[in-house]
This record gives sequence, structure tokens and C-alpha cells, in this order.
Amino acid sequence: MSPRPLLICGTRTFAVEVADLASEVPGVEVAGFVENMDRERCRDLLLGMPVAWAEEAASLAASHDFVCALGTTRRSRFTAQMEGLGFSAGTLIHPGARLSPTSMVGAGTIASVGVIVAAQTAVGRHVILNRGVLVGHHTTIGDHVSLLPGANVAGRCHIGDGAYIGMGALVLDHVSVGCDSVVGAGAVVTKDVPDRVQVLGVPARVVKEDVAGR
Repeated sequence: MSPRPLLICGTRTFAVEVADLASEVPGVEVAGFVENMDRERCRDLLLGMPVAWAEEAASLAASHDFVCALGTTRRSRFTAQMEGLGFSAGTLIHPGARLSPTSMVGAGTIASVGVIVAAQTAVGRHVILNRGVLVGHHTTIGDHVSLLPGANVAGRCHIGDGAYIGMGALVLDHVSVGCDSVVGAGAVVTKDVPDRVQVLGVPARVVKEDVAGR
């Protein structure tokens, strides 16, 4: 069965990057973009393609899939809206990524160039695995997690739903990062991180609590 046309949720710079990524994935046809915050952005084409207002795109749900290209911790609101309108999530895996055949990747996940997912790992739904991300063996990545370029999560780790792992951050073996927590760029996480905190530094330390998550 041929893949269905793909809608990209979002109209900012990361959405443009995801469209570029999709152009190199065999069989994927990007049909346009979807906006749900600024209706003015629906007036003009983006990369020569239409931008639909979310509620008005519902008629396409039976024939199109979507991925969400918001590089923030709150994209779950957009994915829930699209699924509520009847859309199914697609999965976008660049041919330059290597995912072990013993691992699983949830619907809506985007895996960019240079991503490696090792053996016996579970990646959740609507996860962003940005350029050069490494995910170790027997690791669990929750839903709506963002792993920014060059992030390295080692083996037997657990990354909770909605967590945000910054550029070049390192999470050591057997360590957990809690739901909705933020690991700053370049941080080295050597011990478990609780839910809804921000950690920075080498080794990473809590610098903020009660982080607003999804």
C-alpha cells in the first residue's frame, strides 16, 4: 500500500526543516502544512504548499497522515487536536538513520539524519530524534520527548513523557529522566532526574523546579 500524503503541523523554521527531511524519504509526499495558533499564516503558501487552519483541514483526515514539527515541549496539544479531528499520525524516518530491527518506534515520530537507535529499545509516539541523536540499547523513550541534535542517551535508560533533552546532552547508563523535565544543552546526567525540573551542568544539577510541561 502506498503511503498517504503527509501534512506537517507547524509553520515555523522547524516545520521547514522537517519538510526538507521528508523530501529525502522515499515514498513520502508532503501535501502541505497545518497551523492552529496564527490564522494569518494560512494566507500565504509555505515552500509553495498550502497552509490549512487545523479545524478546516478535518475533511482531509480520511486521506492524509500528519507529523507534528513543533520543537517545543507542548506539541502534545497539537497532536491531540489533530487526532481529535480524525487524523492518523505518520512516521518519518530518514534513510540516513539506523534503527535496530529489534526496536520499536511509535506513530508520529521523526528520526532525522544520523540518528542511531540501538537494540531492544522502545521509542514512543510523536518523539523528535533530531540530527545525530544516539539512543542506547534497552532504553525507553516516552511520548512527545524531544532529543535535540547530538544528544546521547545511553543503554537501559528511561526518558519520561514530554522530556526535553538539549543539544549535545549526555544521559549515562541506567539513568532516568522524569516526565516533562528539561536537560540543558551539554549537560551530563549522572543520576536520576525527577519529574518537571530543569537540570544543567557537568554533572547535571537541578536549577529549577515545577517546570511547565505539556
